[in-house]
Amino acid sequence: MVLPVLIAVFALVGGAEAASADDGPASADLVGMTVPVWELRASASAGHPAGDTIRGDTTQGETIRGDTIIRGDTIVRADTVVRGDTLVSDTVTIPDPEVETLPAPGMPGDTIDLIPVDELVVDILRAPMQMHEAPFAISRIGNEIWTTGRSQSSIEEALQGLPGVQIHNRFNDAVGERISIRGYGARSQFGVRGVKILVDGIPATLPDGQSTLDHLDLGSLGQVEALRGPGSALYGNAAGGVLTFETRPPAQAPLRQEFRVIEGDHDYRRRQSTTSGQLGEVGYLLNLARYEFGGFRANPMGGPGETYGGAIRDHLNAQLSAPLLDGRIRFIANAMELGAENPGALTRQDLAYGDRRALPFNVRQKAGKEAHQRQGSVTWEGPLGNRELHLMGYGIRRDITEPAPADWVELARWAGGFRAALRSEFVGEEGRLWWSLGMDADFQRDHRLTYENLEGVRGLRTIDQRERVSSGAVFIQAMLPINTMLDVLTGLRYDRIGFSARDRFPGEPVTEADTGARTLDSASPSFGFHAGFHEALGMYVNLTTAFETPTANELSTRPDGGRGFNPELEPQVGITTEVGGRGVLGSTLAWEAVFFHTTLHNELIPFELADTPGRRYFENSGRSQREGWELSLQFAPDPLISARMVLSINNAHFRVFEDEDRDYSGNRVPGLAPRRAEGILRLGPGRWFAELRGEATAAIPGDNANTPQAQSPPYRLLDFRAGANEVNILGVRLSPFFGITNLFDTEYNTSVVANALAGRHFEPGPGRSFYMGSSVALQLQP
Repeated sequence: MVLPVLIAVFALVGGAEAASADDGPASADLVGMTVPVWELRASASAGHPAGDTIRGDTTQGETIRGDTIIRGDTIVRADTVVRGDTLVSDTVTIPDPEVETLPAPGMPGDTIDLIPVDELVVDILRAPMQMHEAPFAISRIGNEIWTTGRSQSSIEEALQGLPGVQIHNRFNDAVGERISIRGYGARSQFGVRGVKILVDGIPATLPDGQSTLDHLDLGSLGQVEALRGPGSALYGNAAGGVLTFETRPPAQAPLRQEFRVIEGDHDYRRRQSTTSGQLGEVGYLLNLARYEFGGFRANPMGGPGETYGGAIRDHLNAQLSAPLLDGRIRFIANAMELGAENPGALTRQDLAYGDRRALPFNVRQKAGKEAHQRQGSVTWEGPLGNRELHLMGYGIRRDITEPAPADWVELARWAGGFRAALRSEFVGEEGRLWWSLGMDADFQRDHRLTYENLEGVRGLRTIDQRERVSSGAVFIQAMLPINTMLDVLTGLRYDRIGFSARDRFPGEPVTEADTGARTLDSASPSFGFHAGFHEALGMYVNLTTAFETPTANELSTRPDGGRGFNPELEPQVGITTEVGGRGVLGSTLAWEAVFFHTTLHNELIPFELADTPGRRYFENSGRSQREGWELSLQFAPDPLISARMVLSINNAHFRVFEDEDRDYSGNRVPGLAPRRAEGILRLGPGRWFAELRGEATAAIPGDNANTPQAQSPPYRLLDFRAGANEVNILGVRLSPFFGITNLFDTEYNTSVVANALAGRHFEPGPGRSFYMGSSVALQLQP
């Protein structure tokens, strides 16, 4: 009943209107026009301003299909681009612009396809490729991230609708969201593990495999791409899955100034200023933001209405790009400051109080985190003869003070690295052949200090050591056409990662063996075959590998209490086979179905000890297995209506795992939901929009033994948001919106802490919450 009522109400208030015809010509003569791959660009279209590079795949002798839009001499968006350096079609005919088009948000008069064509070109395979030709499970989320009334409070909003991806939004900024792709990353105590993450090309995953996303500026986010399976052949350590986040491109005007204000329940506030534009061929963007959250977890040691779990975070994101040496150079600078309280996880008895309280022990220990991060990068891309060269260097400084429940940690981190890649392309009778080769070099230097935590006061020092992690890698990748219908994508990467620790604690010196210095290496191959039978049916099969080293933090927390690194902890290694298919039926329906099977050796499993509650240690299991399905469907029957439906099934079990006197073989791997479904219904875009999102998650086991007391119950959630898209009033563009999360006030656990001591497995989510906001933009036209 909810959906028909929602549609009817929305229709009464106006909804969205079909776009009127463009003023551009109905066709354009392109005979003899040369378009090098790295220079083919798009002009202003929905969410993709001029200056974006379309480095799309090409097809010999095929004409650009009717869903391509031409304005003047510029190709705005192409579903298919002709192979080679010369477009071979005499004329591109534009269909009736009133057929299967709808207005793009904030850009009246532009047209977009019902199934958006701009989702087809991806770069996550480290070479531009049309998504329907990729022999791997990949996804892309575009400008809906920031145009559909999001609260911009968590990464979860940016990753909604991705099959195989689970985001446990713990509503705890001291530890961050737990992101899992097919089970990789589910054990993370804080930050992200097992998933390789890049933000504007800068690795958020450091050489030891640990990722932090405190610095990700959600207010200026433009798109996300996901590789939903192992990617170590492309990205190395901790690449059980890959996520790349990209900042939105600058406005296509000399100056655009936007202010955004959002407020909501639990003392949520967000203030943002975005300044961007184009001055000739120079693009710039400056985003400043402050995020505040009062928390919803009741303070059991405070007065009525007092909470524990608040946070304040400040962001700066600055980018500048300009032409240089026939290519383009890009400068990026980020800064972040965070202060957050850690309310901790609860037992079933704690949940029974019904007030979603914080753990009393965490409150007494004043558990939380202060973090300061600065980072920057320089990237240059351009031609080198008839090849394309990519160079990138980056540097990171991060300082952390963390009064944890078990101890007090202070960490000073320096990190940086360099990447170089060379790419070449050749077009033959069988199709397009390309190859790339390159190298990565990264380093990480930590000064780790650990003290006793005496109820929020720093006590005696227990650890003082310098930790060094250095990694180097070489890789090669190639796309080989077998015939006009069948392609193979293959890659090979070799990584060598060195860990060392130098103890600086006063007293008796330790030997080199005691420090646990380690050198770990791995060769990671991958093979993928894709057969394009028809636009409605493409099939692929692949074999991929993933390896994941313990992080410096996991190595340094030794169950025996010793200093240095744990000499017994080994990296986990996984092999995945995948069979999938995808296609587009007409212009209204897109589908994808994937089956995967993964075998993991030496899986890293967390546990706790009674004398150090809250501190996580790690051990290796023998062998585990994951297999399942990922199904997704996008449906746009009308310019007013679009829907996305996703089903993820992951049967993760221990095959062989004996721990002391316990045998866990055959049990489910804790922390993973075996089934998860998500549906998103959108009305719009246009002058108005509305969105209804539902999620259903199965019960999640909380420990290796799969005891019923440690299992988190299944739950269902419903969210709603609505608003207007840039209403122009006297040159001022207004975009008011509002949203309601957990519409039916469901009690649920947003996260499960695997193998926690004393049954502290559950992190509750908030009840029904309301937020509203608006953006105000002024734009100086050229």
